Amino acid sequence: MAEPPQTLALAGLILLNLLLTAAALYLNVRRVLRARRRAQQQQQQQPLPQQPVPEAAAREPPAPEEGEGEEQADEGGRERQQQRRRRRARRRRQQQDGEGAEGGGDARAAAPSAKAAGREGKAAEEESLLPRRPQFPLASVAGALQRRINARYDDLARASEARCLTIEQVNEFLNCLTDARNELLQRCENVQRSFKIKKAMLSNHRHYRSSYDRLFDQVCRLEAERDNLKKDAAIYNYIQERLQKSVPYKMIMELSAMEMEAPEISFEELLAKEKEDTAFWQPNGKMRSISSK
Repeated sequence: MAEPPQTLALAGLILLNLLLTAAALYLNVRRVLRARRRAQQQQQQQPLPQQPVPEAAAREPPAPEEGEGEEQADEGGRERQQQRRRRRARRRRQQQDGEGAEGGGDARAAAPSAKAAGREGKAAEEESLLPRRPQFPLASVAGALQRRINARYDDLARASEARCLTIEQVNEFLNCLTDARNELLQRCENVQRSFKIKKAMLSNHRHYRSSYDRLFDQVCRLEAERDNLKKDAAIYNYIQERLQKSVPYKMIMELSAMEMEAPEISFEELLAKEKEDTAFWQPNGKMRSISSK
């Protein structure tokens, strides 16, 4: 038989285990009850699913509930009357639109052609007008010539927009463009010549490192200047093309063509030609006599 202290210790351990298991069961039961209560509360809080309402019932106003006052009934009747009036007005508009569409079919068919013709006319007018000056025009020319070109072109663009462009303005600007073209050609020749020389010197291996770096920088600068000249040439060609579409430029070309067609004749040839004209020497059928004093 076990001793009394050992039996007491075993009994205490058994009681402690029983208490712990009872506490664990109590906690589990409490958790389950809480979860059920939460689920019931969530189900109560969720709204009931509404039944789908047909379109006809959705369009019509809701019927007044029983037990409502006379004021609510009056408001419902007013809303119905307003809806009926709106429907009638809508039907009238549809009928009027249908009649207008039948009567104005020919006018609508002719409208697109008129609009297209108007757009073509506007496009032709815009092409004949000179645009505003580019942001960086002819940066390679000299400063004085560049300022003169800018001033002339601004005057030309304003006159073109105001439809008061004259032949004198176009002629002055053409002279400025001619000077700019000559300067661009001269600078282009100089840059190409210098570029060839510097590139040949750069390919020579007898130069020292310092001269090689200097020549390389010069070649890079010449390449940049050549690119700028190409941009200026493109701007010059663009301005020339737009200027050729203006009416005064066309008049200048016609006048120059007439001058080229007119033959050059000396005074002696003109006098001999006039002597051959018998109508000039015989007015009224009588021979002119030169009186010698």
